[in-house]
Amino acid sequence: MKKEQFNLVLIATLASVIVLSAAWEFLFEDLVGLSVSGEHQPESMMVRLEYVISVTIFASLSLILPALIGYRLIEKHEQLTEKIKRISEEDYLTKLNNRRKIHGIIENEIHRSKRYNSTFAIILLDIDNFKTTNDSFGHNVGDQVLVQISEIIRKTIRESDIASRWGGEEFLVFCPHTNIDGAFALAEKLRTCIEKSEFEDVGYKTASFGVARVEHGDTVESMIARADEALYSAKNAGKNMVLAAG
Repeated sequence: MKKEQFNLVLIATLASVIVLSAAWEFLFEDLVGLSVSGEHQPESMMVRLEYVISVTIFASLSLILPALIGYRLIEKHEQLTEKIKRISEEDYLTKLNNRRKIHGIIENEIHRSKRYNSTFAIILLDIDNFKTTNDSFGHNVGDQVLVQISEIIRKTIRESDIASRWGGEEFLVFCPHTNIDGAFALAEKLRTCIEKSEFEDVGYKTASFGVARVEHGDTVESMIARADEALYSAKNAGKNMVLAAG
């Protein structure tokens, strides 16, 4: 239950108490009194109003503790729900979006591009010779390289871009409202930043990039496949470079 719904329950409860107390004082009390005793004397209007007001105040005070407990439980539930959602959408190591999350974002944007004829691009990057890093320095050092790469990506991309860990040593950047030239320029900027950064224990690392723009009839898989093909063409051409899908 959300706070808005809980508020409605509290208001409805208080309103019910007021309506029932008023109905008793102004309608049913006299009827019951007359049926029990023919000599029933109706109370004055002021006495009836005092009774309804007293019941209202008592009911309001009685709802304070349940309200406080309810708000606290709802807050904890919302925090837990948000934590579960974050865990399900976040890569545990880099804290970037995970593959499932970015897949959904690209899928939704493909639908939008078909409907509104909008454009976007993706950048797929793979750390060069990462297996050698793990073999030479161990997986803990390799993990630190991944974390540092993710920080470089996070600081370099635009506010509107969305970064994710695609898997292993691969990262994907979603670039909304961006043509192939804009995505290529951003990928080149990322490549340069990575190339110039020094990594603890490892020294310097590089990455290869593949860039693709959404095309008519694309699916997430077909778009990723084109970016992936460009990426591995960059690998085969000598690594540490950016290539765009043809």
